[in-house]
Amino acid sequence: MQQGNDSFRLIVRRGPQPNQTYDLNKDIITVGRDITNDIVINDPEVSRHHMRFTRGAGGFTLEDLGSTNGTFINGQRLTGAKPLNNGDMIGLGETVTLGYEMANMGRGPVSAGEPGPAAASPYARQPVSPQAPPVENQPTPPPYSYTPQPVYSQQQQPAPPYDTDYDPYAARQEEPRNNTMRWVLIGCVGLFLFCCCAMVVGLVIIDQACLWDQIPILSNILNAVNFYSSC
Repeated sequence: MQQGNDSFRLIVRRGPQPNQTYDLNKDIITVGRDITNDIVINDPEVSRHHMRFTRGAGGFTLEDLGSTNGTFINGQRLTGAKPLNNGDMIGLGETVTLGYEMANMGRGPVSAGEPGPAAASPYARQPVSPQAPPVENQPTPPPYSYTPQPVYSQQQQPAPPYDTDYDPYAARQEEPRNNTMRWVLIGCVGLFLFCCCAMVVGLVIIDQACLWDQIPILSNILNAVNFYSSC
């Protein structure tokens, strides 16, 4: 599609001043938090000089200016310069989303004396002078033909050009949640090892202090197995 004569605009989909529209009416347009930019967006996620639009033959090309929080196109972080397509969603950091849209679909205003779209049609109705005789062999317009439109099922409905609730950051992969059972098993194993170590240390202390006969339950067990301490 030739877009050299088309005009484009930015619409704030998320961030400060929702639905605010910015016309891209210059060949080079800068966006950032500083007031020296062509488009000023006052948000903490936006850098002082965040990104730059450059007009080309087919529309605009977007380039990040080394921003702190990055520039995203449809959820993908921008590296280098990339041409934009109608309907792209541009993210500035985590909180600002701008929609890139075509403003007039390539049809400019009609100047005085220039035939409009209706006059360009070969079948436009022309005024007939009352004195002029009827013209024979007038070209007959072709019969009207109806072309049935395809019927889409609920799963095949065409997607709209943009979605006001679209969040380009939802495509990013979230960090996996901690597995509760894994931590429970780790805790049980750690407790078991602690008990074993405590038991071994206790037996060593009892043996060094020769306390086998002074502990009631332990002395009964040792007498039952005919074990006598030699302390």
